Amino acid sequence: MSNQLEETAVQDNNPVGTQPTDNATPTTESIAALQNELGTAEQQVASIIESFIELGVSVYDFPDTPEATQGMITNLKRNVERLFKLNQRSNDPESALNSINIPLEVIQYIEDGRNPDIYTREFVEAIRRSNQYQRAKMHALKQLRDSLAEKIIEEFPDLESNVQNIVERTNEK
Repeated sequence: MSNQLEETAVQDNNPVGTQPTDNATPTTESIAALQNELGTAEQQVASIIESFIELGVSVYDFPDTPEATQGMITNLKRNVERLFKLNQRSNDPESALNSINIPLEVIQYIEDGRNPDIYTREFVEAIRRSNQYQRAKMHALKQLRDSLAEKIIEEFPDLESNVQNIVERTNEK
């Protein structure tokens, strides 16, 4: 999914989920900086998750010795420090991570233990269906316009130039 997001960001000339400020278009450097920060944040989150897994194993097999207790405390402090640093980084106004907007539905998918790629796929499918529906409506209205124009010209030949003018103005551009 990361590669798809990067390609989209480059194609749109706008980093994924970000809103350019002051109508400025992001530069290649700002996109690279954002991707770099996202990569760093991803590594930090992976490290924190790994640390919590190790902590869970340690708690399960805890021997209740002073050395084990000290090791557990050290590991907990290290995790708290990592979380604190990640939180500081994400809340830093200078950070490119601060400008990323993630839809609440994606966060809910993740909290529910679902894959956010599924959300993306479902969203794209819903947009595609909506687009097909709108195209069908436009096609039907165009046919109705042409049919009405034809019938009006048959019944009122003196209005032909007006009807043709209307049809030309309402034609797709």
